[in-house]
Amino acid sequence: MSLLSKPLPAVNTHVDTSGERDLVMSALRVAAARSRLETNLFDSIGTALRHKSIDCTGALTWLKEEGLLDRLPFGQEVKR
Repeated sequence: MSLLSKPLPAVNTHVDTSGERDLVMSALRVAAARSRLETNLFDSIGTALRHKSIDCTGALTWLKEEGLLDRLPFGQEVKR
């Protein structure tokens, strides 16, 4: 005979404070804004490269200056 586990309560028993909720919501907004900024930078660098405004070295330098060079999927992918 197998053990039956108790079902989780349907109602969340932990009540967040408004400060906790505001902090998490604020952090999510910041993360989303940073994500959009990074996407915009990748698009801008790609567009400049496509239109030959910069060369590959310039694109990689720009990415390095923005701290995004390590985001490019060069080489073997490492699972995290």
